Amino acid sequence: MSHRIALLAAALALTFGLPTGTAHARGTQASPGQCPATEVFAPGTISLPDSWQWRLSFDPTRTRAFWSHSQGWWPGTRERAEIRSAHRLPGGRWSTPTVVPFSGQHADMDPFVAPLGTAMFFSSMRPVAGEARADMDLWMVRRTPRGWGTPEHLGREVNADGYDELYPSVDLLGNLYFARVKAPVPTEDVQIWRSQRRRDGSYGAPELLGPGVNTPGRWEFNPEISPDGRTLLFVRLDRPDDGLDDQGHGWGDLYVSRMVRGQFGEAVNLGPCVNTAADEFHPTVLWERGELYFARDAGAPSDFHRTRLQLPR
Repeated sequence: MSHRIALLAAALALTFGLPTGTAHARGTQASPGQCPATEVFAPGTISLPDSWQWRLSFDPTRTRAFWSHSQGWWPGTRERAEIRSAHRLPGGRWSTPTVVPFSGQHADMDPFVAPLGTAMFFSSMRPVAGEARADMDLWMVRRTPRGWGTPEHLGREVNADGYDELYPSVDLLGNLYFARVKAPVPTEDVQIWRSQRRRDGSYGAPELLGPGVNTPGRWEFNPEISPDGRTLLFVRLDRPDDGLDDQGHGWGDLYVSRMVRGQFGEAVNLGPCVNTAADEFHPTVLWERGELYFARDAGAPSDFHRTRLQLPR
């Protein structure tokens, strides 16, 4: 037990080593001329021009990347999708991607490497106990001294029949955040849920996050939780058919909500340095480096972008 606490303490110390100046003053918005540079991440290797890249994640050393790849727009096609991996080469280049050993046969999406690198969480339509699935469930695969183990289904308490569970993210205590959407057609609001990790490593029945995050009539998804569990980035979608006034800068925008007295407070838009008239989604944060990665769809298959993390206070 003391070893686990020491690991958590070390990781928290790393997490709170954020560079100064990564946030704007309260209530202000940067003009485009004040925005940090944004660049396409690993063009031609990880970000490819004629296919779709989904949900980027890194191991704790930040020298190996994982992401999902599909040829078509997956939510519509529900085609086979694979989890790919690449490692960083000298000079900042990335190696030729390979498919991770447990992927390549089914629709596998949204990989997330746990903060300590001990496991990967992902969404998949792979069979459960030999039975085919028509919706996405959450799975976990443990990292062993010999590599990735055998994927484990997270159980029926987390995974609901007739719904896609997508974009898992966990904090240092193992608490699980994810989005749930009616499958295969989203006839209900898309919302963000949290399931607490039990002492035996299993997950209990999820709870819906409060009104600071989930808002009636809008869609919230793609949660990215900080290791300390107190800062949540996610996507809010302004749909033209929801009957509500648009709040963001475009179709999908990145928002942040912070824990206040045990509840996530009212979410704030990350502003025009990140959010544009295009669709921004799939946030990934390297918290100790103050780096934000995200996907952007500007009318063509999405690429990953990288910029400096700037959070409203």
